[in-house]
Amino acid sequence: MVKILGILDLLAAILLIGTASGVGIPTYVLIFISVCLFLKACISIKEGVIDLMIASLIILSVFFVMPSYLLFIGVAFMGFKGVMSLFA
Repeated sequence: MVKILGILDLLAAILLIGTASGVGIPTYVLIFISVCLFLKACISIKEGVIDLMIASLIILSVFFVMPSYLLFIGVAFMGFKGVMSLFA
């Protein structure tokens, strides 16, 4: 179960990289991953704050042009969390 959640974190990091790079990612994919992160945040209280922040960052990037440095900070957090979850 932890590995599946880690894969979700890595997928969110990859989507953030694509969003920061200007790759055309479909809106429904971004919203689906954001909803999954929100539900994951409800499961784990400790790391739920990071998931909520990243989910809101993804949702905001759908409607607004977000600065690249904010997206790359989110990539760093989610990438680290995803790799640590895969090796746990």
